[in-house]
Amino acid sequence: MPIADVAQSYTDLVTTVFSSTIAAKAWFATAAVVLGTFALAKAHPFEPSAPSTSSAATGDATRGAVVFERECSGCHGPAGTGGGVGPTLAEAGLDTATVTTAVEQGRGIMPAGLVSGQEEADVVAYVVSISTPSD
Repeated sequence: MPIADVAQSYTDLVTTVFSSTIAAKAWFATAAVVLGTFALAKAHPFEPSAPSTSSAATGDATRGAVVFERECSGCHGPAGTGGGVGPTLAEAGLDTATVTTAVEQGRGIMPAGLVSGQEEADVVAYVVSISTPSD
């Protein structure tokens, strides 16, 4: 076999192996990205959590009364008895989930998020406590 043919065979072999290696690396890299994407989609690491409806369980109605008078009584009246543009809350029979949703998302002309965090939990506990109908 002439040296030129050997050199050409060697060049062809190196090109084939090198091309195959690059193609294999590209295929594995693509597969890794696709599998990683599916794994992240299954894990939902960036999905926001649903608002907790148990925030009133940790709220303090006494502290909530103070926050309510400062932030809410202008529209709902003192102790939620009405008299403003907002509805009467006293003895309205509201539950924790309803009050939490109204505070977080707003309702009617009430803007969302007037209070948040611990103050939200306290106000929710207070409103639920005053909204219980008396017998």
